[in-house]
Amino acid sequence: MLTIGELAAKTEVTIRTLRYYDKIGLLNPRHYKEGGHRLYQKEDVMRLQQIQSLKLIGFSLKEIKSLLDKSSVEQETLHIAIDSKLAHLKEERNSIEKTISSLYHIKTVTSNHQNIDLRLFCFVLYSLLWNEREKHSQSELFIQSFTEEERKKLDQQYFTLYTELKYLAAKDLSPSSSQARQLYSNIQDLISRTIIEDKFSPTSLAISNEIFNPFTEKELRFLKSLPEHQKDQS
Repeated sequence: MLTIGELAAKTEVTIRTLRYYDKIGLLNPRHYKEGGHRLYQKEDVMRLQQIQSLKLIGFSLKEIKSLLDKSSVEQETLHIAIDSKLAHLKEERNSIEKTISSLYHIKTVTSNHQNIDLRLFCFVLYSLLWNEREKHSQSELFIQSFTEEERKKLDQQYFTLYTELKYLAAKDLSPSSSQARQLYSNIQDLISRTIIEDKFSPTSLAISNEIFNPFTEKELRFLKSLPEHQKDQS
């Protein structure tokens, strides 16, 4: 016979769970020793294994209790539960694979930067994980199709340009300076290679999401002022 602690260790089920199973009548020990301590036999261990197996494929404890009162169950009942569990696991697997891919992606994007702006980093990672790109592609911003490697290179370039923009804005550099004008030109060139239709300003991607973007108010003012100063110098 096994004590409740020994059974918990053997089956990796917590003592608290075993006590709860006893309370609801799902797994009652066959014997009690002096002091009311539970003692479990081989049959109890087998029943616990059945409980764990049925719980794994999605049955509730109430359903498990009803099923274990029978010696057999219809195939359809089990197959429905199995199919439901499989669908859930596949969905989880897809989500995990997407997260892994996104983490590799952001690692590549930031690989050329010793110090990384946290706001910009979180913006890019959030966009990767929560499908901001897909939302853009379904809206008026028509993003061209790129391979994963091409997308990484483009994101690296965007990350570098936006990091530079933050640096220039922090230095209070004039939007009409040569550095600012070159930055504007580089952003414009990159967006022209990313957007199918040429009717959007170079700041479209950066400010299209008014709720969540990688820039402070100061940086946005600097960014939005670049086109006007570009015109003044042309």
